[in-house]
Amino acid sequence: MICPKKIFYRSLKKKLRNRDTVLVFAATLAIVIALSYAASKFTILPLDLESYYELQEEASPSFNMMMNGVSALGELALSMGLTIIIVLAFAVRRQWLEAIFVLATTSSVLLTFAMKGIIQRTRPFPIDENATGFVHSLNQYSYPSGHVLFFTVFFGFLAYLAWIYLTGLFRIVVMALCAGLIILIGPSRIFLGAHWASDVVGSYVVGGLWLFLLILAHQWALDLYCHDSRSSRI
Repeated sequence: MICPKKIFYRSLKKKLRNRDTVLVFAATLAIVIALSYAASKFTILPLDLESYYELQEEASPSFNMMMNGVSALGELALSMGLTIIIVLAFAVRRQWLEAIFVLATTSSVLLTFAMKGIIQRTRPFPIDENATGFVHSLNQYSYPSGHVLFFTVFFGFLAYLAWIYLTGLFRIVVMALCAGLIILIGPSRIFLGAHWASDVVGSYVVGGLWLFLLILAHQWALDLYCHDSRSSRI
C-alpha cells in the first residue's frame, strides 16, 4: 500500500470538533432535508422553468453534442463500466484501499434509488410511461438526479485521490477534468429535460455530503494503516 504525504485525518478530526464546522455541516444537512421535502411536495419550484428555458436558448449542434456526451457518461452501464476500469487500475497497482473506496462510490447509486423511492417526484418529461421492473419504476422519478449524484461522488473522489497522490501538471489536468465533468453534468440534465434545476441543486448538495463522508473514511483508514506502518519501522 502506498502512503501519500497528504494525510490530514487528525487535523480534520480536530476541525470537526470545532463549533463552526459542526454548524456548517448541520446547515448543509438542513438544506438537504428542506430541498428533499420541497421536492416531495411540489412538482415545480421557483426558477425551475426559467432555468430550463434559459438553457434551451443556448441550443446549437456543438452545445447539444456536449450536453448529450456528458450526460451519456452517467448512464448506468457506462458509469459502472468506468468504475470497474478505475477499480482494476488501482488493483493492478496493489492500491487495494483506493480500489475499495472507488468501488464504494457506487453507493451513490443505492442512495439515489432510496431517495427516489421515498420522495417520488415526477420528471419534467417522463422517460418511458410503460417501463416495468423495480429499477425502471424508480427511474421515472426525478429527485435526486442519479447522474449528478454519481458524478459528484465518483469524479469528486477521483479528484481527491489525484490531489493526495499525483504531482505537477498531471494532477492539475486530472483534477480539472473531474471538476469540469461535475460542473457540466447538472446543466446537461436540465437541458435534456431529465431534471428540474431544484433536482440538480439538491443532488449536488447530497453528493457533496456523501463525498465528504467517503473522504473522511478514507483518511481515517490511511491514518490508521500508515501511522501503524511508520510506528512499526521505528
